Amino acid sequence: MSTDESVTAKAVLQTEKDTKAPSRAHASSPSTARRSSSIASHNVFLSLVGLRLVNALTTRTFFQPDEYFQALEPAWHWAFGEGGGAWITWEWKNHLRSAIHPAVFGLCYQLADFVAEHLTLQGPVRSEVLLAAPKTLQAFFAATADFYTWRLSSYIYGEDSTASLATLFLTVASPWQWFCSTRTFSNSLETTLTVIALCNWPWNWTLPHGRNRDAGNGHHDNQRSRTRDDPVVEKVPADEVTRLRRALLCAAVATILRPTNILIWMILTFLTVVRKWNLTGLSWTECILFLRETVLCGSVILASSAILDRIFYSAWVFPPFNFLQVNVVQSLASFYGNNDWHYYVSQGYPLLLTTVLPFTLIGLFRALSSKDAYFAQTPPASRNALHSLSIICLLVPAAFSVIAHKEVRFIYPLLPALHTVTALPLASFFHALTTPSPSLRVGKRLVLLLILSLNLTISYYITQVHNSGIVDLTHYLRHEFETVYLTSPTPSNMTIGMLMPCHSTPWRSHLQYPPSLTHVGIRAWALTCEPPLNLNATEKSSYLDEADQFYANPSLWVKKHMSRHPPQRKGGNIRPSGSVAGILAAPNLHGKIDTIPTDILESERAEQFWLTGGNKGRQPWPDYLVFFTQLEPTLQVILRGSGYGECKRLFNSHWHDDWRRHGDVVVWCLDPARQQELKTAPAGRDARSRIGMEEVEDAIHDPSALEDIAPGQKILGGDGAATKKGKKARENREADDRKKKPFKRVVEKPFWKVRDPGD
Repeated sequence: MSTDESVTAKAVLQTEKDTKAPSRAHASSPSTARRSSSIASHNVFLSLVGLRLVNALTTRTFFQPDEYFQALEPAWHWAFGEGGGAWITWEWKNHLRSAIHPAVFGLCYQLADFVAEHLTLQGPVRSEVLLAAPKTLQAFFAATADFYTWRLSSYIYGEDSTASLATLFLTVASPWQWFCSTRTFSNSLETTLTVIALCNWPWNWTLPHGRNRDAGNGHHDNQRSRTRDDPVVEKVPADEVTRLRRALLCAAVATILRPTNILIWMILTFLTVVRKWNLTGLSWTECILFLRETVLCGSVILASSAILDRIFYSAWVFPPFNFLQVNVVQSLASFYGNNDWHYYVSQGYPLLLTTVLPFTLIGLFRALSSKDAYFAQTPPASRNALHSLSIICLLVPAAFSVIAHKEVRFIYPLLPALHTVTALPLASFFHALTTPSPSLRVGKRLVLLLILSLNLTISYYITQVHNSGIVDLTHYLRHEFETVYLTSPTPSNMTIGMLMPCHSTPWRSHLQYPPSLTHVGIRAWALTCEPPLNLNATEKSSYLDEADQFYANPSLWVKKHMSRHPPQRKGGNIRPSGSVAGILAAPNLHGKIDTIPTDILESERAEQFWLTGGNKGRQPWPDYLVFFTQLEPTLQVILRGSGYGECKRLFNSHWHDDWRRHGDVVVWCLDPARQQELKTAPAGRDARSRIGMEEVEDAIHDPSALEDIAPGQKILGGDGAATKKGKKARENREADDRKKKPFKRVVEKPFWKVRDPGD
């Protein structure tokens, strides 16, 4: 390390000592000092709660399906039962997940519903309460993670130190925290539990008995010097036992939530207990205490989890074993995508840390360097803690890299430790802001301004813009039901079909309004992506889920799975979609069988489909059909002549790594009034993005023709033999047709008029 950097680090630490000295001199007693510290911590926590509430309630973008289908959907099922209409995915049916996480949010839903009922809140108001309830709870969890990240740094660097304030700045200004911490992922709660456990971990056990172990970091009032010959070592302080229990309980819950979290505690146990036993002479009392409390706390959490799982699954199951068996041993998670071995280094850490990644790399290097003078001024316990945290931050991603399926949020629990390691290099670098050197002040102020600007820009874009149409869609559909279906003189069920990649949108947690025998509601179906469970290697290699089958050939999929009754516009004698038909075939007075109208028969079939949970018959055409712009040309060809028309177009993203999700979110409906509203709306981006049927006909014969008017779109399953483009290709076809004798008009029938043999 350079001399200037060493001097800067020492200056930071000396400033911290000078800052703390007056407070000790003016404190009337240790209890007064502790009370002042408690008040300051209380204010910090309340401020963080307020910040995360704003964060949670203003986020309007989609990240990953697990935010809903591994948390809110099973929680909705927990709160409202089988009739709640939640989408329970294969993971829950195969007992892969602990019920702890959905149970927490299920209780939150029940409390919100109780409040709404006693305040007589109905309709849209109750819906908004149920929508905000889990966000509010997750905001509290996120604020708790921020608070304990600051407390962990305060333990290491000192509560009033510049480095601890830098840690607080890092966690508050982090784009990843703003993007992910208030989302209801199990990883988010895992992160909160992990940092609480780290904050209560017995870091003083890493010191030899000859040192002041209880005050090894120099920032605690309960200082008690210990030596090898001191008989008091046979009795561990009660406060230390309480903190250890708190750490072990949180670690156990985090491991039940995400079994891979056990890697953190295996490494930390080795570094603190096993390795230090010989190096520091860890007493037998402490070893026995650690073993006893680990068994006790682990048993309590395991027993509680087993009972909760029994209630949730109605069977005795052990989800952590099933989770590891399916995702690690069978590597079934790779069905949802594989990544390069260096993913966590090349993408994981950059996404977690963004603009402060250089400071993190410096902090990791110097914390692992035993002779580096950078941390020479920090107390021994602090150095040992930073060293252990750095090792964890390197070994855990290395272990996860062996697994084919990788995601950034898998290493999210390491972010508090990374911010703690980053804090001192960051504080030392910007310490020059308080020095009299004008050149250093100006240069580093510009760097600080750049970091803040980039972080704010990234945070805004990923929480307000990118993938916003998917969430806006659920609000639009819910409001359509509230304003059109609920207020109708003859209320009926609203039906929705989503021709999108599986789990592209939130489900019942955002749509809400499950239908029942006494109340109309929202019925919906979507493409699924069940993994190849219980298949051999050969079958797995050729396996295609429903979404893959659809995108491989949309026309064929629609022909095989959708109702052959053509979707017609509402009006006239067309029955409301989803209503119950009560007319059956019966002999008339002349002994002949009356013919049932096709619309009534189709209504009966649709009702059977919904009542059986989509397990019987073809899927009925819904009132609202939803898809991405990428699929629009294909559906215009497949559904030409139907009653569908565009009712809404929602911006979703400027770019996407999944070609199936390119473009806006498009909503077609069968309501002529809604279609007319869009046609009479002022021309804008939506109008420019629509594709005319003439261009679509060109694209059927020449897929490349569509590139002229809508780059990046294509007709899926179309004829790719032609090579000429646009208008010229159409003119050539017309000229060829005129030369043919005799003249014949060939009209391709819509798919619902074509019958397969035996269909």
